[in-house]
Amino acid sequence: MTFIDDLNKAAENIQRKADAKVRRVALAAFQEINRGSPVDKGTFRANWVMSIDTIDRSFDLSKTRKDIQESVSAATAMITTSVKCGTTVFISNSVPYAVLLENGYSIQKPAGVVTPAVTMIKNKIESGRL
Repeated sequence: MTFIDDLNKAAENIQRKADAKVRRVALAAFQEINRGSPVDKGTFRANWVMSIDTIDRSFDLSKTRKDIQESVSAATAMITTSVKCGTTVFISNSVPYAVLLENGYSIQKPAGVVTPAVTMIKNKIESGRL
């Protein structure tokens, strides 16, 4: 094995670890945001979507609690198949009342949803727990 081969293997290993870290962070962020969403009929929580490179502004007001797992599964599948280091990942919810909920409209989540989740994920990253 040559020095170049060793360097290439090291670079591949670094890339694999970086990709895995990005996937862990993306999944943790999506799960925290989704889990932290207030639930009445489940419409808000079921409308969280993950997209790559552009924001997905779609929503479906007919979604309910029964559709929540589908949105989590779709995000998980996207993370495991498409997310790698350097990927721009968007987590969005475009239901018309999403901004109200983020600004504390819900008694269940007066501090909002995304802001506390981002703070928690950031703290986990900085402390080495993620």
